Amino acid sequence: MSEGAAAAPGVTTIAGTIDKSSPVPYYYQLRQLLERAVFDGILGYGEQIATEAALCERYDVSRTVVRQALSDLERTGLVTRRKGKGTFVAQPKVSEFVAQTLTSLHEDLSGRCERLETKVLRLEVEPVSPHVAAMLELPESEQIVLLERLRFLRGEPLAVTTAYMPYSICARILDLDMSDGSLFETYEQQLGLKLHRGTRAIEARAATGQIAQHLGVPEGAPILAFTGVTYLDDGRPIEYFVALHRGDRSRFETELFRPSGTVDLAAARAAHVAS
Repeated sequence: MSEGAAAAPGVTTIAGTIDKSSPVPYYYQLRQLLERAVFDGILGYGEQIATEAALCERYDVSRTVVRQALSDLERTGLVTRRKGKGTFVAQPKVSEFVAQTLTSLHEDLSGRCERLETKVLRLEVEPVSPHVAAMLELPESEQIVLLERLRFLRGEPLAVTTAYMPYSICARILDLDMSDGSLFETYEQQLGLKLHRGTRAIEARAATGQIAQHLGVPEGAPILAFTGVTYLDDGRPIEYFVALHRGDRSRFETELFRPSGTVDLAAARAAHVAS
C-alpha cells in the first residue's frame, strides 16, 4: 500500500514512513510513528489501530517488526490488544491517591530475606520516544538507556521490569553487570546520585504475547502493571519504569498516614497532581 493509499473504513491513516537507510531499528521507527499519532491526537483514545497485516503492507515491514512495536506500546500502557478484535489506543485510567516508601523490588524482597534472581533481557541505547521524553522531561533529540529484566523469585518468574533512563546521566550503566542487585543501589552507589521521591501507579492488564511467555502464564492471564517516575534530589527525573507482575504471585502493600488537617490534605493532593 502506498503512503497515500486509503485506509480501511474506520481506521485512521498515519503519516510517515520507515527510513530503511537509518540505523534506528524498524520496530522502533514504527513505534514512534504510532506513539506520535497518539500524542498529537491523530489517534484518539479508544480508537482502533490498523491490523498487523495492514501495518506490514503500509510500512513495508515484517510481521515481527509490527508485533515488536505494538508490544512495546502495550507495555507502556498506550495501547491495549483485544484478542479477536484488534489493537486500540488505551483509555486513560482513573488514578487514586496512594503513598508508599521509595524502595525498589529488590530492596523490598531483600528486607524480607528473599533472594531475587535476575535475567537481563535488554540493556541498550535507543532514541527517546515521545512518551518516554514526556515522562523524563527530555527533549526528543536525546537518547535513553533501556534496561529490561526478567525477575525470578524462588526459581519462578515474577515480573518483567523495564527502566528508561537519560543517557546523559546513566551511560555508565551500559558497562555494569545488571544481572544482580538493585537499580536504586546502582544509582546511589555506582553513579553517586541521590534519590528523593517518585510517583507510582498500579493497574490491571491482561498478559499478551512475549510478556506471557516471559512470565510463564497463559495469554490473557491477569497481570499487575506498576509504572512511575523516580526523581533525584535536584528535581530531575532519573527513570521512567514499567514493571509487569504476575497477578497470581503479586500483592502490593502500602502504609498510609492521615494528614493532620485540611491544609495538609490539600497540600498532599496538590503534590500528587504535580508529580
